Amino acid sequence: MDIRDCNLLCFTESWLNPAVPNHAIQPAEFFSVHRMDRTADLGKSRGGGVCVMVYNSWCNNANVVTLACSCSPNLELLAFKLRPFYLPREFTSVIINTVYIPPQANMDTALWELHEALTQFQAQHRDAALIVDTRSLLHPTYKDSYKALAHPPFGKSDHAAIFLLPKYKQRLKREAPVQREVARWTDQSVAALQDALDDADWDMFRRSTDDVSEFTEAVVGFIGKLVDDTIPRITIKKFSNQKPWVDRTIREALNS
Repeated sequence: MDIRDCNLLCFTESWLNPAVPNHAIQPAEFFSVHRMDRTADLGKSRGGGVCVMVYNSWCNNANVVTLACSCSPNLELLAFKLRPFYLPREFTSVIINTVYIPPQANMDTALWELHEALTQFQAQHRDAALIVDTRSLLHPTYKDSYKALAHPPFGKSDHAAIFLLPKYKQRLKREAPVQREVARWTDQSVAALQDALDDADWDMFRRSTDDVSEFTEAVVGFIGKLVDDTIPRITIKKFSNQKPWVDRTIREALNS
């Protein structure tokens, strides 16, 4: 396995400390290094620590945003939001969570802290792909998103190295487009509808009933019929990965 084939390197129990500079562990200059080391200020001085390295050609450092960098007696968490140069349209970003839970930690408390953090990330970034790395186990939020291959440990590490190959199939390729009819509101059709509304005998509805509910139902139904008669309808093709707020004006602006 060539290290340059990896877009992301996640390490738990790194045993790094502030005395170790980034260039001493950086595999090459085309990786950016992000760390959370144990320090005396955090109440921990040896072992532990998490580290993430991001391939710059996949996602440059300007598109890496730190979401969490916390160290408690039960949980060490380093979380980033990444916006790679290419992502399937259904994802707005990728959130990487590198987690280390010490052996002496209270597991229930650690899982509660992790759950609180992940819930917050999901609430704030609903369309992001969430990935959690917990000491040689990786948990994506999407099924069949990768294929895992076991590799020998790095150097003298006692942790297995797992090489993950992308397996995720874009929603655009998994789901067929759907055709549906929509009203085509043009200046001409709106003007025709306005003329029809102006020519309508609204007193007819007032004389027909004294019941407010019946009056409302009759008027709404009549307006709906006028819309059907004056506004043309067209058939459009809706793709599965299409965002609801991306309309024709936005697509034209992107293509211009």
